[in-house]
Amino acid sequence: MSRLRDALGGDRAAALRSAARRLRPASPTGLVKRMAAAAALVAGLAVALLVLGAAFSAFYGEYGFHPEENARSWAALTPSYADSALCQRCHQPEYAPWVASRHRAVVCESCHGPLAAHAAETSPNAPAGSVVLAKVSDAICVACHGKAIGRPTAFPQVDVSQHYAGASCLWCHNPHDATAVRPPDIPHPLDRLPACVTCHSPAGLKPVPAGHVESSDGVCRTCHARPAAVEVRP
Repeated sequence: MSRLRDALGGDRAAALRSAARRLRPASPTGLVKRMAAAAALVAGLAVALLVLGAAFSAFYGEYGFHPEENARSWAALTPSYADSALCQRCHQPEYAPWVASRHRAVVCESCHGPLAAHAAETSPNAPAGSVVLAKVSDAICVACHGKAIGRPTAFPQVDVSQHYAGASCLWCHNPHDATAVRPPDIPHPLDRLPACVTCHSPAGLKPVPAGHVESSDGVCRTCHARPAAVEVRP
């Protein structure tokens, strides 16, 4: 065993001596070349570190953690949103049911957009201002109430393609008190009658509710069911 250890030790020593001979310059010129290569390597690494340091410094300066500067930047912005309580001054009929409804957690400007300028230029007795109010679109309603995987089943949501397709949400839903009125059934036969809009127009015999638009019978029938056993008028 001791001979084996001596043999292995001798082999390692021989290998180290052989490696040292290969690394040792054969002449002074070779030594100078190797020193120059080592200096160039060190210089290259130093330049690389300087470039990386400058890049990191620029990145950190723009995106790094600067809580005080971040707070100053936000504080310098001009507010675009007003508090919902300001809406109450002029819009009490809408505000009163909203503040008592399930939608009270959805502030006015979630649907109506940023209106700080509108609130600042108006008062209960002021004429209409220069701020144009955006019309609330169905897309805003669908953003919360469109059927989506992962939403709690108890949360009100609908399949837009199946839920009174073609009708606007606001025709039936009042977003201020979070209630909905089911479209009434058609209480009369349809045979030998003219188009729906003949009687059901803004100035007709039985005007349609606000928000309805004059449409074809097919659109009307999307929401309003006809009595059973009554033929559909072509």
